[in-house]
Amino acid sequence: MFKLRRKLIPLLLALFIFNSTYAQSEKIDLSIKNESLRQLIKQIETKTDYSFMLDQTVDQSQKVSVEARQESLDAILKKAFAGKQISYEVVGKQIILKISRNSQSSQSRKISGTVKDQNGESVIGANVSVKGTTIGTITDIDGNFILEVPENVVIQISYIGYITQEISLGNKEHLNVLLKEDLQSLDEIVVIGYGTTKRKDFTGSVSSVKLENSPISLATNTNALESLKGNVTGLDIGATNTAGGTPSMQIRGQNSISGSNDPLVVVDGVIFMGSVNDINPNDIASYDVLKDATSAAAYGSRSANGVIIITTKKGKQGKPVIHFNAKGSMQSWHLKPELMNGEQWLDATSAANGYSDYSFLVPQEELNLNSGKEINWLDEISRTGWTQDYQAAVSGAGDRMNYYLSASYTESGGVIKGDDYERVSVLAKIDTDITSWLQIGLDAAYTRTDYSGLGANIWSATILSPYAMMYRPNGMLEAIPDGTRGRGNPLWGIDDESKKENVDFRDNLRANAYAVVKCPWISGLSYRFNYAGNLNYRKSGDFTHESYNVPVGSYDDDSRYSVATQNSYLSSAGGSMANERTTSYVIDNILNYNQVFGKHSVDLTAVATRDYQKYESQTLSGSDFASNGNTALGLNGLHYASTQKISLNNWKRTNIGYFGRASYSFDDTYYMTASYRRDGSSVFGANNKWGNFWAIGTAWRITNEPFIKGVAFLDDMKIKLSWGKNGNQGLTQYSTLSQVATGHSGGIYYPFGNSGKPSYGINQSTIGNSDLGWETTEAWNMGFESTWLNSRLFVDVDVYFSKTYDQIFSRSIPVMTGFASMYSSMGEVKNRGVEATVRTVNIQNKEFNWTTGLTFWLNRNKLVHLYGEDLDGDGKEDDDIGNGLFIGESIHSIFGYEQDGIVQTDDTEYMKANGVSAGTPKYVDKNNDGVINEKDRSIIGNKAPNFKLNLSNTLQYKNWELYVMIAGVFGGNGYYQAGNTNAYITGGDRKWFASNGLYIPYWTEANPSNKYPSATFTGDSYFLGLQSRAYVRLQDVTLSYTFNQPWVKNMGINNFKMFITGKNLATITGWDGGDPETGSTALSQTYPIMTNVSLGLNLSF
Repeated sequence: MFKLRRKLIPLLLALFIFNSTYAQSEKIDLSIKNESLRQLIKQIETKTDYSFMLDQTVDQSQKVSVEARQESLDAILKKAFAGKQISYEVVGKQIILKISRNSQSSQSRKISGTVKDQNGESVIGANVSVKGTTIGTITDIDGNFILEVPENVVIQISYIGYITQEISLGNKEHLNVLLKEDLQSLDEIVVIGYGTTKRKDFTGSVSSVKLENSPISLATNTNALESLKGNVTGLDIGATNTAGGTPSMQIRGQNSISGSNDPLVVVDGVIFMGSVNDINPNDIASYDVLKDATSAAAYGSRSANGVIIITTKKGKQGKPVIHFNAKGSMQSWHLKPELMNGEQWLDATSAANGYSDYSFLVPQEELNLNSGKEINWLDEISRTGWTQDYQAAVSGAGDRMNYYLSASYTESGGVIKGDDYERVSVLAKIDTDITSWLQIGLDAAYTRTDYSGLGANIWSATILSPYAMMYRPNGMLEAIPDGTRGRGNPLWGIDDESKKENVDFRDNLRANAYAVVKCPWISGLSYRFNYAGNLNYRKSGDFTHESYNVPVGSYDDDSRYSVATQNSYLSSAGGSMANERTTSYVIDNILNYNQVFGKHSVDLTAVATRDYQKYESQTLSGSDFASNGNTALGLNGLHYASTQKISLNNWKRTNIGYFGRASYSFDDTYYMTASYRRDGSSVFGANNKWGNFWAIGTAWRITNEPFIKGVAFLDDMKIKLSWGKNGNQGLTQYSTLSQVATGHSGGIYYPFGNSGKPSYGINQSTIGNSDLGWETTEAWNMGFESTWLNSRLFVDVDVYFSKTYDQIFSRSIPVMTGFASMYSSMGEVKNRGVEATVRTVNIQNKEFNWTTGLTFWLNRNKLVHLYGEDLDGDGKEDDDIGNGLFIGESIHSIFGYEQDGIVQTDDTEYMKANGVSAGTPKYVDKNNDGVINEKDRSIIGNKAPNFKLNLSNTLQYKNWELYVMIAGVFGGNGYYQAGNTNAYITGGDRKWFASNGLYIPYWTEANPSNKYPSATFTGDSYFLGLQSRAYVRLQDVTLSYTFNQPWVKNMGINNFKMFITGKNLATITGWDGGDPETGSTALSQTYPIMTNVSLGLNLSF
């Protein structure tokens, strides 16, 4: 360690000398006449890459004057501080201001200390001062400080983004200070379209999530967006449907009826054209979610559904740091439904079909019944899932270079057998200042994922008899467990890959490069060029061997799967292999000018951008191996198939955009932003390829007004208002063109001669629409952001209204045209909502801290109009009942009969009027005509929740930290799933076999249920009515311990943290038979929500 320090000292001295030299070499113009120090700082930060850090004893209101033309920064600072009791020091890109030492009292003693963050890393430039005096200093590059202080004082330690610490000095001579992250403040930097800004200067609506030092980052998330769940108001993130799957996302409700509702994803300032699964969650530093029209306007045609900006990690000033993170987790099925046991299944099947005994059982089932063997097929296809995740990274930064390198490996096995996922990724980032006016950067990432394997069939597991035979006497899987009924084994091809094969490998390579040129002749003018390229390659295939097609036979007949028997089914074997490639690029040209003129600040941005995407695929399929005699090679032997086919698929799309934005602020109090964007997209009709999108926003920082500065408990408040239009191009390519189909793919054919062989031709399959244009969202946003009680309370509230018109919708057209439908621009949907974020510091002292976070949001939408037709002549626009769309109602409305219990034996009038018997569902007679028919249907519910509320608490005691999040969804309806009725609905002729679904205590005269109908009811599969989808869930729990004992430092470890996390640990809900979050049961094949418990550690050296 001593030798290392001896080597580092000359290096650090060289860095300080280089810093000073660089500060002396950069020349700027500056004119300040008797203005505040605050204005000087703002102008220098605007004209250079430097930022200031101040000892809080430095008076920013004191007047300074300086006149300079093409002078070095060092010379300007000397002029400005001549005769002032201010000294400065340049560390990297930071200028540290503090009170000159000769102005401090000589009656003092010397103390020392070290300031570090929660990761154990040194905090450079933290303010260390004596409370209530002008005595202070700033920490050095190692986080150390030395200060002369009077006796019996309180030492204050502060740093931007961290909670200020106060320590009673007493007799202490050395202080070890741990700074903890502060609440979100109005001075934090947020990422916006094509740039960054301070939150206080921003007129739009943005939610930020910083992962550094946050317990959120410790959870085991294989997807880059899972960390946002419950932490961003207005952002709904659904469940993944496989291991390594991508969740659905929506910001501020559903704008589009049939178009895309996915938000745009931007990574490090550039539109991301790949899959978010290719982004390693461990490489992410922060998220900024742009939600209103003004904030998202920079991305125009892509931003109608909001923008999620991901910023990846960078190196920190100082020596290189090596990071190693490891996590291991186990998963289980959360809220797993219970299938019927053998007795319940026999009872339901007999009652549904009128059987008086068990003679309906096939021999194999009868054998298991008599021997007492039962199978819970859902248990058989489930397992304890797992995930292991490892990452190594090295990062650092000098005066002119910043770098970050990482490599990671993730392996995950889902709770359904056969659902496996594996990912390897590497990332390299480097940014460097070539000169004072030229900066370049490059980052490249490669990801390889493996989704190979067939997941067990959930549906099959829910329809098989609990007495069906899983294995044959010889121990091999039985292909058709329930004999002549023909239902397949859900594990077929999972436990024995000789029956079916599946491969799915995906490779992603992306590279981003940029260059920033600062005009040396015009202060504040810069040009940035971005290029982002993305290459995706996928190799996938499926193969079914001949043994999969062997029909039902005797279970103890070993010859059933003999080579001779299987060879007779070689004609049924086959498969396909596909190679797909997607290439894309984004090019941005960004011109920016920002300048400060006294109390006036101007920021102007102009952008010309283009993106391009091309997809190519080749698929080889082969079938009928009878002439070759075997399929041992599987996918690698497709060329031996008797019938072979090659198919091609190619498409491309491109977008061009021009964007301008002007921002102005006066005296850090009044802010205004206006923008315009014009976009062209290849996906739209020839007559409507271009769209124009405007936005304007304004904000008032009310706490800078004299009449409110006296309010002691209010630290900062900004009121904001914005309006704008954005576009949606969520349309597949070529949808506006009339298309033709050839050959087997829908083309026409006719028999040729007497051979009976068809001759194929070309047929028009769709009708185009050259007028199809932009789906547009116009939105208003108003709200406020504030901090109170010396940063102990942060409140952010937004109210929004939006309408999305010219909806891209596939509407029915008259059959005389020869087509069923065509894409058209029509309809309008309105959304409105409220969002609130509250964060509090409840307790803050040296050993214990407690903070609370609350997020709340609600959304309401309404279909204003659709086709604009009144075909029934009732004076109102017609509804589209077939698609569940009703004018004046929510697009999430549930339409149907309102259930009024079950018909009982004494409901004689109801039975007579409607021709039903006791035990059938009873519905409300809406029009009071005495008969239940389609006229009695109405809006009976809404699938969307009333509101969502999430509560998080973080408790820190010494080295321990506990984080708990409780997620609540309130309101919203869903049908009792149709699958629930499989317990006794047995098909049209009622001689089918009952499925092994969820057991329902059906109605009988002895059990006159008023909720469940009789077992013989075979009507509407949704007869069970609605139930609430509300729930409260213990979503996240994280407990961590940071080791900072001397033995840790002696081993050369800067940070050592161990943690245990839990996800989806408990749920309170009234939803039957599954999970309310997915709104479905196992019977609908929905992938289950998982309970996850993980252990991990983080190390840095």
